[in-house]
Amino acid sequence: MFKKMLTILISSLLIGNIVAWFSGAAPIDFKKIEYSKEEVEQLEFLTAELSQDQSDSELMLQLGQMYSYHNEINRADELLGAAYQQDPNNMLIKATYFSNEGKLAGAMFDPAMGLYKLYRLRQAMSQVDEAALQASSDFNVRLVRLLTFSFVGEVSGHFDRVFEDEDWFIPLIEKDTDAFPTEVRQLVYLALANAYRVKGQDNREELNIALDYFQKAESLAECPNTMQDACKQLSQMVVTLGEA
Repeated sequence: MFKKMLTILISSLLIGNIVAWFSGAAPIDFKKIEYSKEEVEQLEFLTAELSQDQSDSELMLQLGQMYSYHNEINRADELLGAAYQQDPNNMLIKATYFSNEGKLAGAMFDPAMGLYKLYRLRQAMSQVDEAALQASSDFNVRLVRLLTFSFVGEVSGHFDRVFEDEDWFIPLIEKDTDAFPTEVRQLVYLALANAYRVKGQDNREELNIALDYFQKAESLAECPNTMQDACKQLSQMVVTLGEA
């Protein structure tokens, strides 16, 4: 289960590297993230496997997520859209497809001064939320929702779900730390740290919670490349709190 979860989720964090979402009419520039040697090999393997069975929605999901992670969001959309059309009752596919749809919303130019972009984003986020509600005991689907909403923030229209997911994840991952991969626990802590940073603003109590989660994340491993922007902001928060 968790090996699969790492393959699907850790290598394909959909929007954790995006900090500022609402940009009015201007499109968000999702800069392509280079593939490592291992990722190139994984990409080639998945592509070859999919060529042998073009109806395999699981392969479409994994390959689509890799493209989305590397900000090739249009290629991701083709694969994830096909997977969702083929298997609309798979809530992980649904959550993943609409997370990428959120990136497409951010990347578009909106002549309506961002109003349509906001509408499109919130429609996508509502589908991510619906997937998690329908699969409320599925670790992977809830992790997609947590990561998505914690970094999209209030503009998602579902930011409060982050704190519901906090109550679900923290007892689970802290009860038996050996049962969950370090990378997964770190992602949960970073997502929550960012959420409390956003929520806290000038609230010292909330920012201290963010600091606690960030320190837990730092103690586990270096900041993942998908989270560099968030880690920089969290590090600045630490400096600010130290000066206060």
